Amino acid sequence: MRVRGGLSTGFGGRLPRRNGDTAGSTAESTAENSAGASTDSSSFEPSIADVLVIKSMLTKGLSLPPEIVDTITDLAECWPHTTTEASFQEDPTRTARGSTGPENPRPPGTEFSADDFQEFVAAPTSLLAQPCRRIVFTINSHDQGFGGGYDDRGTYNSAWTWFEAGLERWCKTSPATTDPAEQETEQPSPQQPSLQVDDLCTVFPEVEPGPNPGEYAFKHPLFPQDHLTVQKNVVAERDFKVHRIVWNHTDDINPEHDTEAAVRLEQEGRGKATGNGQFVRDLKLGDVVTLWAKARFPNWANHVGSVRLDVYYAI
Repeated sequence: MRVRGGLSTGFGGRLPRRNGDTAGSTAESTAENSAGASTDSSSFEPSIADVLVIKSMLTKGLSLPPEIVDTITDLAECWPHTTTEASFQEDPTRTARGSTGPENPRPPGTEFSADDFQEFVAAPTSLLAQPCRRIVFTINSHDQGFGGGYDDRGTYNSAWTWFEAGLERWCKTSPATTDPAEQETEQPSPQQPSLQVDDLCTVFPEVEPGPNPGEYAFKHPLFPQDHLTVQKNVVAERDFKVHRIVWNHTDDINPEHDTEAAVRLEQEGRGKATGNGQFVRDLKLGDVVTLWAKARFPNWANHVGSVRLDVYYAI
């Protein structure tokens, strides 16, 4: 179970496939944490058309060059966004217990360029190769409600249920193939992304060869990954709790140099290396962000009520 939301053609999103759990399965009191500025839900959030009109007014009305206009809209956080959300409260089976799912993921190969996505967009503006500016994760969840060390209960310390960010993208080629015989015949690479979910290749979590030729499997580390852990659940908490986590492209917490800030992120239930903005800055046009719910050890369970991903991007 994983939730997808991303920059497909700049403006797309994907809902979860409901065909079984994976090793990390994917996905009101409120806890909000961010390494940078947070998003005010009451603030104006422009559409693509709004941003294009604003940029046109600045360009034609004030005779400003495009690079100055881009800087102004970026500093004003004048970004459209996509929203992907899913609720699992009606489905009691949506619980991560460390099971391995039936999917055969595709490892990445040769990537599409930003120009390959351009003709999907009916707009005169050229698309940016790395447009992502902010990701907001809103997670409603709790663990099994018991267990853990006495001093850890009610905190995020030694929490063994958590959520990690993943990444998928469309590629021209992939080492994966459904029929080994196809490898003997050279197939032409597609000239455009198909935008079909089944054609996505997985960057995070890593994909490794499976037991049979042409098969691949997700590689899930046993411990939470510092650079991908979006949020941990409060230990031994039976009630659903909403966490709102904001990742910005301007975040600059280096856990090796700013240990105090890194410790603060861990105390908030985040990965200590998620405050450097690298994940957001490295996203490319067409990328799809995924969210994985994970649990380790017997009796630990990650109960997912709902998840929402808001991806903000510049145009």
